[in-house]
Amino acid sequence: MRERRTRPDRARAIAVNAGIVMMEQRGREAAAAFLADNGVPLPVIARVLNEPDKRRRADLR
Repeated sequence: MRERRTRPDRARAIAVNAGIVMMEQRGREAAAAFLADNGVPLPVIARVLNEPDKRRRADLR
């Protein structure tokens, strides 16, 4: 299955980028909680917080 490289939900895209910034400022746990509260699926949370090389181009690097 091909991975989607764009996110159709703009609000979720904004939440993901905010979560990445939050991880750098407040830590992984706070960022994961924020992302979950904003409806980001657990596999996506794990990918963006734990595997920066697998983030989408539109995600902060």
